[in-house]
Amino acid sequence: MSKPDVFRRSCPLIKSLLVALSLMLALAGCSDSSGPELPTVREVGVVLNSVDISLTVFGVDSEQAPLTIGLAPDGSPVSMAVRGSLVAVPLGLVPAVAVVDLTTGIVTHTIALPEGSGATGAAFLDDERVMVANPGLGSVSVVNVVDGTLVTSIDVGIFPQGVIVHQGRAFVFNGELGADFLPAGPGTITVVDVTSLDVIETISLSGENPSSAAVGPNGRIYVVNAGRFFGNDGSVSVVDGSIPGEVDWHGGFGDFPGAPAFGPEGDLYVPAFSYGVAIWRPGTGQFVRATDGAIEPEGVPSVSGLGFDGAGRLYTLRPDCVGPSAVLRLASTFEVEATIPVGICPIAVAFTEIPEE
Repeated sequence: MSKPDVFRRSCPLIKSLLVALSLMLALAGCSDSSGPELPTVREVGVVLNSVDISLTVFGVDSEQAPLTIGLAPDGSPVSMAVRGSLVAVPLGLVPAVAVVDLTTGIVTHTIALPEGSGATGAAFLDDERVMVANPGLGSVSVVNVVDGTLVTSIDVGIFPQGVIVHQGRAFVFNGELGADFLPAGPGTITVVDVTSLDVIETISLSGENPSSAAVGPNGRIYVVNAGRFFGNDGSVSVVDGSIPGEVDWHGGFGDFPGAPAFGPEGDLYVPAFSYGVAIWRPGTGQFVRATDGAIEPEGVPSVSGLGFDGAGRLYTLRPDCVGPSAVLRLASTFEVEATIPVGICPIAVAFTEIPEE
């Protein structure tokens, strides 16, 4: 075959490829110029101040002053649930939930709960529904935080005080406390289907007074059993949510440990007013830093809460319930590298992403 023949046969193919390429470039250009732009977001930290009954919102790595959002004139909040731009705060002795929109900085709803219910732990079931523990009634309330309504109430165990959602199920931690507010026996967990809101199972635990939990990298739930005040009997129950049931139990977590969080390396960080921050490794079942060698931010052996930002940096709360306090960002050496002012008696911290202003 001569070179002209090859050229003549190849030319239509080359032209077709050039046309296809031109169309692709044109479409790409149209997409770039007329298509919707991806929204930009920023990471913020949210701190619940119990005595102030307020939230402090600060930008991660931002030099702007934190924003304070008042929640209600009365209440005793000790926990919150955060999802995207929404925060749901149970108001403790006041039977209600305050809902905050972080994009506007205002309380959008205050949702009344059944009289005498109390309101402690909470967790989002989805983008609209939040489950709130009602220790006074032995129930949980499901509220719609978008339209501000009470959806339903579900009977659970005695003195429920915490909720976590995992794999389509809500796990409600029942303190099983007596009239004197002391543990009457080991705690339990009521398992509720997120879709149907039916009770599936009740799990018996080895520890007393379960109050909070975190989901580990292995998918198991690590429940902190606070025990008794000054009882030095804090412990962790390991729960397999698919069984569901307790598969392991570990003691040694000191006096009344608080809400835990997993660090980027897969270790469980547990705060306590009584010692600071203990670090425990689930893979070995051993402490990296036990209660007698706990992290002491600013040299103070006491922490009221902790959390990790998106970059895996540890933040702890200074336990000051008399005057304005602070959230402390710790370096990898656990030295304080940043101090952010917050309100009186900070008790919980969480991180989320919201749209840029």
